[in-house]
Amino acid sequence: MRYRHILEACWKGYRRVPGTKANTPGSCEKISEQELEEDLRKWFKEKWVRFGPDGKIRGACARGSSSEGKPKCLPQKKAHSLGKKKRASAAAKKRREDPNPNRKGKAKHVATKTKG
Repeated sequence: MRYRHILEACWKGYRRVPGTKANTPGSCEKISEQELEEDLRKWFKEKWVRFGPDGKIRGACARGSSSEGKPKCLPQKKAHSLGKKKRASAAAKKRREDPNPNRKGKAKHVATKTKG
């Protein structure tokens, strides 16, 4: 199960059943605690990498230098499967929607369309 599916939940602790319309009877199912725990463990084991608007992978997911700007991060496997042009597009969108590199507080999530 992916985190995105949890966010599209009908209400807390439930998710939409694939292939059903939102807000219809039977369109929600309960998410088990075990399923949530296993998914989180898997997420922590993935190697996350950052890339810039040129599409090149620049290393581990953390800001490299102060002149680098906002990094866009994805799991390494997904980043490689996207290709250079799509990585460049995703990083450009991140910088467009969240331009302040020195913003304090919680990170702003900028969703991009990716496979898998």
